[in-house]
Amino acid sequence: MNSKRTYNNWFPVWMLALPAMLAACKKDPFSGTDPYAGAKEPVQIKIDKTASVPGYGAAGTTVTIKGSGFQRYKDSGLAVKFNGVEGQISSVTDEAVSVKVPASASSGLITLSVARQVFPGPRFRVTGPITIDQQFASMPGADNGNIKTLAYVPGGKYLIGGTFDDYDNSGAKDGYHGLARINADGHIDRDFKIGKGFGGSVNAIAVQSDGKIVVGGTFDNYDDRFQAGYVSRITRLNDNGSMDSLQITNVAGKKQGIPALNAYFDGDIHHIVQTPDSGKLVVFGSFKYFMRKNFAGVTVDGLRDSILVDSIRMEGMVRLHEDGTFDSSFHFNAATRSSFAGPNGPVNDAVMLDDGKMLIVGNFTRYNGQSSPNIARLNRDGSADGDFSPGTGPDASVNSVCVLADGRILIAGAFMKYNGAESRKVAVLKANGSGDPSFSVGTGVNGGPNGLVRKGFQLKNGKILITGSFDLFSGVRREGTVVLDGDGKISEGYNTMGGMSGFVDAMLNVPNANATLMVGSFTEFDLLSLSRIVLLRY
Repeated sequence: MNSKRTYNNWFPVWMLALPAMLAACKKDPFSGTDPYAGAKEPVQIKIDKTASVPGYGAAGTTVTIKGSGFQRYKDSGLAVKFNGVEGQISSVTDEAVSVKVPASASSGLITLSVARQVFPGPRFRVTGPITIDQQFASMPGADNGNIKTLAYVPGGKYLIGGTFDDYDNSGAKDGYHGLARINADGHIDRDFKIGKGFGGSVNAIAVQSDGKIVVGGTFDNYDDRFQAGYVSRITRLNDNGSMDSLQITNVAGKKQGIPALNAYFDGDIHHIVQTPDSGKLVVFGSFKYFMRKNFAGVTVDGLRDSILVDSIRMEGMVRLHEDGTFDSSFHFNAATRSSFAGPNGPVNDAVMLDDGKMLIVGNFTRYNGQSSPNIARLNRDGSADGDFSPGTGPDASVNSVCVLADGRILIAGAFMKYNGAESRKVAVLKANGSGDPSFSVGTGVNGGPNGLVRKGFQLKNGKILITGSFDLFSGVRREGTVVLDGDGKISEGYNTMGGMSGFVDAMLNVPNANATLMVGSFTEFDLLSLSRIVLLRY
C-alpha cells in the first residue's frame, strides 16, 4: 500500500522544465534572409487569343493584338513574334499592340514576350505567292489512312489511290476502298464506281492510251468478285471503274468472268512507270515472280477445271507490254529464264526520261553486280547506262528523284554527301550524274529524327518544293515544307506557309494552270484543316 501511494504522488521533475525547453528551441520565423526577397512581380499581361486584326496578311501588314496591360511594358523588352520570327512594333497602348509582319515570317502562333515570359496569342496566317485553293474540296476528302498516289485523267479529272475507305463522304453503299476518281474541283466523280473496291492498298496508277486504268499495290481482290487467285497486286479497270474482264467457258459449260489483264505478282507493287512512246509498264516492288495464268485448263481426268501457272523469276523489276504481257527484251536473261541481278535493295522512286531511259533511286549499292550507290540510270533494255557517272554517289538512301525543266536531276533523301561533297539530304545533279556545284542547300534540314526529307519536286513556276519531317531548313523555321530557288537557296517571299501535320506522298503539276496537287497523310497545312489532299496555286 505504501509503495502504491509513493507511486501516485510522484511527479517527474523534467516535466516542469518542458515549457522552458520548448521556448528555448522556438525560432523567430522571420529571422535570417527572406528567400523570396527581391523577386520580380509577375508580368500583368492578358492577350485575346481568339483573333488578331486582321487574322491573315502578307509580310509588311500591320497587325493588332488586343488584350490588357501592354503599355506598362512598352520599354521593358516587349517583343512580338510570328511563328518565332520577331516583328517590328509600331504602336503600344494599354489594350493593343500593333506590329508589322516580318519578311521571313510564316503562318503560325503569334507570341508576346517580356522579361523572359512568353504569352501565346492568336494564330495568324501569312499569305504569299503560293496559296491553298480553298475552293478545291480538300474536306472532307479521304476519310482515313492516306492517299499514296495520283494520276491525271485527260479531260481534267484525277485518279487517287491509297488506303482510304471513302472519299468526299460519297454516300456510296460500300464507299470507295482504295481508289476514287475526282473532278477538277476535288469532289468525287460518282460516275466512277468500284463496288467494294480493293482488299489492300493502291500504291500505283497508270492511265493507258485507251483510257483504261492499270492499278498496282498490295491487294489480292477487287469488289469481292475477283478474289485471291484471280487478282494479285495488279489489275486493269475500264474507265468507269469496272473490271476489264473477259469470259471463259469452264468444264461445266458455264460462262465465267476473269480479269483481262493476265498478270500476277507474288509480292507488293510500289511503283509503275510508263514508257513515253509505247505505253509499256515498268513495274517495281518487293515481288520475286511475275506470273501468267491459264484458267481454261482441264485436269487429266477431263472432269475439273485447272489453273495453269507460268512463272518467271523477275526480282523487284519487270516490264510489261501495254496489254500486260511479259516483255522479255527488258532486264531478262533468256539463258537462265530469270531477271538479271538488278538492284540489291529497294527502289524508292523512278522517273522515265524523254529518250526512254530511266532513273532509279533507293537504298541499294549495286546494280547487275556493278557498284551503283543508291542511284542508277538504265538503258531502254534495263541494263546500266555506263555514261551515267555518279562517282561514289549519295552516301545514304534516296527517297525521290525528279528531272528539272533544264535537264538537271533533283534527288532528296537521307544522304549527307554526294560523291564526297557535302550535300545535306537534297542535291541537284548534272545530266551525266555528276554533282552540280552551283546548287547548295547550306546546312539544309535539321539533324536527328525530325530531319527527314521525303520528296523533292519542281513546281511549274520553276521553284523547287521540298517536303518531309523537319523543323528548320538552313536555319530558317520551316515545318515540313520549304521552297527553294534553282541554286538551293531558300526562295525569298515564297516560304510563308505554316506547318504540315503529316507527310506528302505524291505531287502532280496541273496541266494548263499554275497549280500543283499534293496528296499524302496530312490533315493540316498552313493552319487549314485538310484531309490528305490539297491544291496549291501560284
